[in-house]
Amino acid sequence: MKKFISIILIAILFSCFAFSGCSRSSKDKKQGEKKIVKVAIMYDEKNQGAAYKEIAKEFEKNNQDTKVEIMYEFNDENKIRETIFEKGDVDIVGIKRNEVIEFSKSGQLLDITDFIDEKELGKKLYTICLSYGKYNGKNYGIGDMPMTIEWFYNSNMFNKYGLKEPEDIKQLIDLSNKLKSKKVTPISIGAMDGWTLSLLFGYISAQTTGIEEFTSNYGSDEKSYEKIPNINDAFSAFGKLTHYCIPKSSIDINYKKSIEEFVTGKSAMLPAGSWALEAVEQLKPAGFNYQVFEKPVNMAQQTVSKYSASAGQVLVIPSKSKNTETAKKFMEFLFSEDAQKIFASKGYISSLKSVNSSEDEVKRRILMHLDEAEDNSILLLDNMEPNISEAVTNVLQDIIEGRVKPQEAWDRALKTAFKK
Repeated sequence: MKKFISIILIAILFSCFAFSGCSRSSKDKKQGEKKIVKVAIMYDEKNQGAAYKEIAKEFEKNNQDTKVEIMYEFNDENKIRETIFEKGDVDIVGIKRNEVIEFSKSGQLLDITDFIDEKELGKKLYTICLSYGKYNGKNYGIGDMPMTIEWFYNSNMFNKYGLKEPEDIKQLIDLSNKLKSKKVTPISIGAMDGWTLSLLFGYISAQTTGIEEFTSNYGSDEKSYEKIPNINDAFSAFGKLTHYCIPKSSIDINYKKSIEEFVTGKSAMLPAGSWALEAVEQLKPAGFNYQVFEKPVNMAQQTVSKYSASAGQVLVIPSKSKNTETAKKFMEFLFSEDAQKIFASKGYISSLKSVNSSEDEVKRRILMHLDEAEDNSILLLDNMEPNISEAVTNVLQDIIEGRVKPQEAWDRALKTAFKK
């Protein structure tokens, strides 16, 4: 009997040691585990994605208890919606501006206004980067790739014919008539790719209307959109440009061809995003000199905003994220000087003003315009519901081809977008 009791006691004692050892092992393992912050971006693993990879490594060096997982080419709308609305398995997601409006309205995004104020990012970043993540007075995200819509022009040609940079639409039309008399296409734009027209129209509407009216009406009915102020003025200005400055044949060329026409001297001006700078540099022949207009070309007597600009993808933290504090910590580092220098070193404009500098006059002007962009400068194309955006793009192509009159355009676009 004593022997049996001894065996039982030994078994119990062994179990206690074993349990204690397992518990200690489990505890040690838990202490050794790293926090993981998952970041999903629109870009591929090259270019901007390579910058993110480098930034993640630098963050991990300074935060050895944290691992950053970058998910590339996270562009599928259904996947994004599932992640934000249901799973909450990604801590930072890059989304479009129109999705910021939609998702924040339904309470799916974390309000990071206090975080932005605490870190004084409003003073450090370009306004447009914060504008892209703002809705109804609150900040839900930050744009990571600021860009402007510019008027590129052939400075050799301007000097040859004694032309000056136009200050308003009347001067632009007069200049275009002079160029046509020299058998030069005034403005090249790849209208086959309708988004090029939407960018130009967005530049015009930023001045005539601004973007806040579109933001407040997002998700509204057709009647609400009909009341957008001065939108017909934007279509009227666009109609003048297509009549006097942009050839009807533009509908037969794409974006790439429009750049080719510009650098080969077939056309004198190219309205395009500042990102076109890279393509122009790659395609331009020796001796080709160009510039961007120093001041905005005013499309209205009183402008709401001087420029039209983009902030690329908007980085947001889903409300369902279980690692919000770690996500904020990475976001803080991402927009720090050390991290943003990595973006700048790869040839991109940084969201952080202090990092950007250039001896190149073209880039200096772009940075100056970016500094003047504000809440009303958001690209119209990015701020509308997809069905309305598509309808506007189609109607702009119709204007160029003469199928729709400018004064009928907005009504036509809305009827198409809201048709049952």
